Amino acid sequence: MRIAFLNSIETETYGGMEEWIRLVASGLIDRGHRVYLIGRPGSRFLSRVGGSLPAAAVVPLPISGDFNPVTINRLYRHLRREKIDVISVNFNKDLRLGGVAARLASKPRVVWSVGMDITKNSFVHRLVTPRLVDGVIVPSRSLKGQITRHGYIRPDLVEVIPIGSRLKGLPPADERPRHELGKKYHLPPRAVIAVTSGRLVNHKGHAFLIEAAPAIVARHPDIVFMFVGDGYLRTKHEQRIARLGLDGHFVFTGMLDDLWLELTGADLMIHPSIIEPFGIALIEGMAAGLPVIATNVGGIPEVVGNGDCAVLVEPGQVDALSAAVIEMLDSPERMRRMGLAAQKRWRENFTIDIMLNRVENYMASIAG
Repeated sequence: MRIAFLNSIETETYGGMEEWIRLVASGLIDRGHRVYLIGRPGSRFLSRVGGSLPAAAVVPLPISGDFNPVTINRLYRHLRREKIDVISVNFNKDLRLGGVAARLASKPRVVWSVGMDITKNSFVHRLVTPRLVDGVIVPSRSLKGQITRHGYIRPDLVEVIPIGSRLKGLPPADERPRHELGKKYHLPPRAVIAVTSGRLVNHKGHAFLIEAAPAIVARHPDIVFMFVGDGYLRTKHEQRIARLGLDGHFVFTGMLDDLWLELTGADLMIHPSIIEPFGIALIEGMAAGLPVIATNVGGIPEVVGNGDCAVLVEPGQVDALSAAVIEMLDSPERMRRMGLAAQKRWRENFTIDIMLNRVENYMASIAG
């Protein structure tokens, strides 16, 4: 197949959907498919994904307006020239631009890859969306329920395909690279590392973990909270940490192309999201064998399962979050068991091959 991924994400932003595209595009290329990456010129999306996939065709496209005729014409000519079979679109803007171009070109089928609920119960959405969508991929049953609630997206069009991740040679528990990680970030030798991975934006809930930190540090003074990622709230978070006098207990790594050292060198994962349709970071932490403390929202319960590998608390509840972390750290043997269960659940449900098999088959069925 010849598959195009259209993503109009802003130039400085890179998040979960962009990582999903990278994983899927890489796997499809390995399986012999031709992949095209279409995005804004100079965007992190094109530079990071395209830079890691030299076999992909990178197509910089100036994008403006949901129905911009110039953009639609450029897309139309590209789809026709390259004989695209499937175009995967992301935002509402992408759906309208890519969907109209695909309808004009006749051949490409349109798959809407939805990472979070961006549907609206408006006249334009109800009129346009059903006419442009041939199929929908979502990562969780929770998100499927959200995007079909207005009635204009038929449930039978929506395929639930959980996101997968790769395993990169996890070392045995007694050989995890804590010393190497500590050396990289100048951590004390006895540091217990709690990693939190995600963009520093409101809905990821970092602020609640920061507020929970004083109680946790009082009980476990060796704890270090490692925030992997970047975003517009970084400065605000750093200022709040400084006011709490906890600078020595937090590390901001910034955006990382490869966070395997950070995951395999950590002791547990904390995922305090307020909104979370799925949670790629959770899958990566589970693959690395980390016990998880997360919030009971969106698709998270589907990811972590029955409680063998994770403890769930309600979102935004600072006291409940601090109590859960303290209880976890109080029992190293429990952490070990939950980490093993987390990796087992990843291996049985969320590997990259499981996801790619389902995405490939679904796109092939849509393409006919």
